[in-house]
Amino acid sequence: MPLPIIALALTAFALGTAELVPNGLLPLISDDLGVSVSQAGWVTTSFALGAMIGGPLVAAATLRLPRKPLVTGLALVFLIANAITALSGSLLVVSASRALAGAMLGGFLGAAITIAGGLVAPTRRAMAIAVVFTGFTVSNVIGVPIGNIVGRAVGWQSAFWVVSALAAIGAVAMWLLLPSPPAGGDGADEDRGFAVLRSGALWAAFLAIALSYGGLFVAYTYIAPYLTTVTGVSADSLTWLLLLFGAGLIAGNALGGRYADRSVTRTVIVVLGILIVGLLALWALGSVLPAVLFLLVLLGGAGFGMVPPLQSYVLYLAGTASALVSALAAASFNGGVALGSAVGGLVLDRTPHYPVLAVVGALMTLLGLLVFLLTHRRHHARQAAVQDDPVAQYA
Repeated sequence: MPLPIIALALTAFALGTAELVPNGLLPLISDDLGVSVSQAGWVTTSFALGAMIGGPLVAAATLRLPRKPLVTGLALVFLIANAITALSGSLLVVSASRALAGAMLGGFLGAAITIAGGLVAPTRRAMAIAVVFTGFTVSNVIGVPIGNIVGRAVGWQSAFWVVSALAAIGAVAMWLLLPSPPAGGDGADEDRGFAVLRSGALWAAFLAIALSYGGLFVAYTYIAPYLTTVTGVSADSLTWLLLLFGAGLIAGNALGGRYADRSVTRTVIVVLGILIVGLLALWALGSVLPAVLFLLVLLGGAGFGMVPPLQSYVLYLAGTASALVSALAAASFNGGVALGSAVGGLVLDRTPHYPVLAVVGALMTLLGLLVFLLTHRRHHARQAAVQDDPVAQYA
């Protein structure tokens, strides 16, 4: 794989680490900022909201900018945002800086996918994009546990300094390795990208992504207190348990992509079904450590196993791989993180019974599956009615 794509994946690794590293540090953040655990959950929620709302706005505003300085600049702003998070002692400032960092993630992902696709032959385009996503996946196996180890040993702020250092390395690597003039930055996809947003099926698919992915994060956002309170593990064991979840993410990403090439629809149905069953099993068996160890891998696998098929389905509906559409797809997943973590916080405000989170998450994912099935059925019925019109097939 070309070195410029590796540089993009390295930066994606930094951004992915920043998104989820607070989940294992919520008790520490809560104590240090003097807020409840549910309020500390906004450290995750605000990042996801920034990616969901700010990411597409950044992509829309920068469609005609050269991609190399764009992605490098986004990485540098991301670095600054994480430095502000580390230096602040206020939940409001921390949340605002996290939202800014999230917006940089959303904008970066849309541009990075466009660059990666333009650096290789069309027959290798999917693999190039997959390598960029691998940076996010691996961040959960390596970056998040390392961030949690450093955060617990030195203070939660130190985890964000680690993320800032990773972003700096990624920015330098992209500036040195990305070609000039950069690939995919001529703005030719702008009109097509905006025009496709008229598709109701596309927006319904985005909603299905947010609900399906959000169901996982109703529980996972609060996985640290869940494991210490319900499962009874020590705080020192959390890092290694989160490593199991990250291992599941890598396996799920690989398997989801493999089986999506055979049937996107069946893969989505199976993966979301596994996630629903896994969450219900976490509710029923949350106090049984061996079961929880298995379920962490299963939930991680189902969580990222849905990404390749749902991403493929959105691109199929859109008929374009523009930076704007890619950013909106990323926004949908991050919207799910925001929705799930916010709903989880609301649940905890009403009951201290952590297993309820898993039930609520399962119901949310079930709703996402139903939206997907209805969207898929309606789109295919409409496609059959206009099968002689190659443009209307994507409407």
